[in-house]
Amino acid sequence: MSLTLWILIILAIIYVPVWYFAWKSPNAKKYRMEKYGPAIKINTHLGIKTMDRVCKYRRFWRFMGVLSQILAFLLMVLIIYVVIVAVINLPSTLSRGGIGIEYALAIPGLNPILPFWYGLAALIIALVCHEFAHGVQARANGLRVKNTGLLYAVVPLGAFVEPEEEDVEKASRKARLDLYAAGIATNFVIGAVAFLLFSTVLLGGISSPYEDNAAVYGEREGSPADLAGIPAGAIILEVDGEEFVYSDSYDVTYSWDPGSLVTVTYVTEGGESHHSSPMRWGVYVSKTVDGEAAETSGIISGSYIVSIDGNKFYTSGAFSNFMSTTRGEQTVSVDYIDPYGSYVTTTLVLGSNGSIGYLGVYTDLSGMNLITPKDLLDYASNPFYGSKDILTAGQGLLGYLAHPFSGFDPVPESVQWWYGDQSGLFWMAVTLLYWIFWINILLGISNALPAFPFDGGYVFLGWVDRVLEKMGQKDEEARAKKANEIAGNVSTLMLFLYVLIIIVAIL
Repeated sequence: MSLTLWILIILAIIYVPVWYFAWKSPNAKKYRMEKYGPAIKINTHLGIKTMDRVCKYRRFWRFMGVLSQILAFLLMVLIIYVVIVAVINLPSTLSRGGIGIEYALAIPGLNPILPFWYGLAALIIALVCHEFAHGVQARANGLRVKNTGLLYAVVPLGAFVEPEEEDVEKASRKARLDLYAAGIATNFVIGAVAFLLFSTVLLGGISSPYEDNAAVYGEREGSPADLAGIPAGAIILEVDGEEFVYSDSYDVTYSWDPGSLVTVTYVTEGGESHHSSPMRWGVYVSKTVDGEAAETSGIISGSYIVSIDGNKFYTSGAFSNFMSTTRGEQTVSVDYIDPYGSYVTTTLVLGSNGSIGYLGVYTDLSGMNLITPKDLLDYASNPFYGSKDILTAGQGLLGYLAHPFSGFDPVPESVQWWYGDQSGLFWMAVTLLYWIFWINILLGISNALPAFPFDGGYVFLGWVDRVLEKMGQKDEEARAKKANEIAGNVSTLMLFLYVLIIIVAIL
């Protein structure tokens, strides 16, 4: 059982008597606690006076109401697209195995991809701004705010703003739409501003003296490169005495062959030069996919792919680029070195991955993830880096948002020295702004899901009601009943798919 699961069990044991106290004890109201289904509401009046002051600029908030609905619509389309793609990919997700329950919890300290202090600060900013926006729009539309506070169940579920229910029921459709769309739009705007500050103001003003050198962004523990003494963050200068120029082209060649035993010359922080122990340099197979071409032809983990059809691969990027030129059912000749050092040539038929060929291997470069300092900056600051059209731009954006799940930091401490003598405060600002961007954007997108109790569910309900009215259904009571029926059915479907995707991902 994982440590995260043990922590959750302990927190649940502690939570049960607290929940019982909130349910049964007459003293619970004294502590502003009340039972809210299986959760606890902790009621306060924090921020209400500030909301009253800010809401006075009603013309601005009317404009924000229109903008919020536009952003909510765009993000709703995006989250529906993400859900559809995830459902289509469920079979491959099942075959890869789960990521673990800790990744499904956006809680710093439990989720390993969230740095604790940066993640905590970013999460607090996202939740407070989200709920504050709801409160301001409520007040700007004449709705009273009854309470603000925290919703808690084993772990904190989030902050809340609770308008007077009577006011919400009497409010116009536009006021309700403005109210529910406000949080979605606010998270998106804050995320966008944080991204612009992070990518242009901060990262846009730095460069590296090693711009085009091969650099070790990350490294697997116990890999050939690790055992040879090359650390993460190293800048590679030479391989076997020959200058090494980073390239993902499979047309680049050197005097030595991929898979050869070589000595690597590299520099670390401070400019100190080092030489590695002899190691094999090449496209290293860390894992094979059951039943695919590599596994059925005898290529096993620990092998090095030297070439395919005579094309030599000095980087894993060169291997990937070559594979993108192949097609399913294509017969190829593969040269590789097995884990015992024997040179093997085999002929095999590639599988299919969409329209291209598929060998069925997970690879890296002798355990290293190589990049150039210049490419890392471009990659970190531009979600559309390398995009050729609107389709690849969309895929690039979604891939950028998924980066943290594959360990993207974006500029980890081990590589910060590549960019000169920037202060510690500079890198703290970079990291904090990145996580403010990431958490706000994901919170905004997920809240746009057209399902109750997400904000998107209520926004979708209002839009359905508006469409029915435009179609000629003037009876308000009958229209509301029909709108609730349609929105409820869509909500049930989306929630089912959403929960299914999460369960499959964590199992």
